[in-house]
Amino acid sequence: MTILVGYTGSHESKAALAEAIRIARLAHEDLLVVNAVPGGEHKHEAMVTEDEQAELQRILDASGLRAEFRQYARGRSTVDEIKDLATEIQPSLVVIGMRRRGTFGRVLMGSVADVLLQELDQPVLCVKESPDQPSGVHRGEPPRDVTAADEPKDLPGPPPVPEEGAGAGRARRHR
Repeated sequence: MTILVGYTGSHESKAALAEAIRIARLAHEDLLVVNAVPGGEHKHEAMVTEDEQAELQRILDASGLRAEFRQYARGRSTVDEIKDLATEIQPSLVVIGMRRRGTFGRVLMGSVADVLLQELDQPVLCVKESPDQPSGVHRGEPPRDVTAADEPKDLPGPPPVPEEGAGAGRARRHR
């Protein structure tokens, strides 16, 4: 299967890419990274530049995953491009970056993330860049290795069940 990643070059989308790489490595899935902007006569600020594309390609190559980057600027909305692509490839997961914005900001400006959450049939993971834990990839800086996935931790078993009879105060774990 494939994980679809919405990408703009922002700190939030770089954090989303890092999380998508981590998940794809753990799940042995492919990545499709897409930059979709309205295009037309005006250059859109979310369009990934050639330098950013080169940086992104280095990150994808270093990930060890089968990964592809696509860029669309065909005069269609970002939401329509991602919705159509998700319908076409049926990804197991869509990963997008999400900017911290107040209610008034969302109402005034709208949000691609909000619309995708409501309208996509596939699971959507929204990733916010934590100010305490930046994604490790920033515009203008050389790329760092964001591809090293942590090994999965053992999940705790079921809660302890009290023993019957003597020593009922002690608990044991079922495995």
